[in-house]
Amino acid sequence: MVVLARQAADGVITYAKSCHPNEGILILQGKHKDNITFITGLVIPPFSTHGPFYSGFSGYELPFDLSYIGTVHSHPSGSMRPSLEDLHNYFGVVSLIISHPYDYPTISAFDRNGSSLDLEISAE
Repeated sequence: MVVLARQAADGVITYAKSCHPNEGILILQGKHKDNITFITGLVIPPFSTHGPFYSGFSGYELPFDLSYIGTVHSHPSGSMRPSLEDLHNYFGVVSLIISHPYDYPTISAFDRNGSSLDLEISAE
């Protein structure tokens, strides 16, 4: 189960729209406890790259922070499933994908095997 704070969800939506038609990528901040992942913040990765079919960053450029728990990136194509490339570059305990047209129902959560996780957007 993944719980995404509404403020973080709004940030994901805004960032995806601002990057369109390219993919955008953000680092998720939060905590993982008792099989529930709580996402409360977002970080723009330094020196990230963006294109119509890719986005990424070097983990070597990230400052050390134990609150990093995963990534979210956009799919301008509208696909709500992780690609093989997405799974090979998995980071943390959860991966979110937001697909075009970038709204709450187009945010999906996945584990490192590409299996869907339940996602709840909370008011907190």
